[in-house]
Amino acid sequence: MKNKLRDISIDGVDYKYTLSMRVENQTCLHELKIFLKESKIHPFQILIRTWDDPIIGCPLNSGFILANDKHSMPKEAYNLNHPKRVREWILYGLSCGWNGSKTIVIKDGLAAMQEMGYEIDRIQSSASEQT
Repeated sequence: MKNKLRDISIDGVDYKYTLSMRVENQTCLHELKIFLKESKIHPFQILIRTWDDPIIGCPLNSGFILANDKHSMPKEAYNLNHPKRVREWILYGLSCGWNGSKTIVIKDGLAAMQEMGYEIDRIQSSASEQT
């Protein structure tokens, strides 16, 4: 399956991103890669491992309700495919020092989500707790 680069613009800066997901040993691994539009050499890459359910699938693909103590809404549907979530990740990457001139990889995306104010207990897999 080919991962098509999607466009998003924030504060006049254009970005491209791709989102992929695979299931490994009853866990779901999401990979979000964000690039500056002009250069696809140094991405901001996020890896998020959650549980996988044979009926509903991966929680971050389905609009799973998560609490967030930093947003005005205490609980909201979190769907990683929504541009609002990609925007949050771009802003997080910029706050971590990513500017497109070097690659930054977040291997524990759930810990980053927790820094962003999300309560991750309900989506954490036993496999992600061990990594």
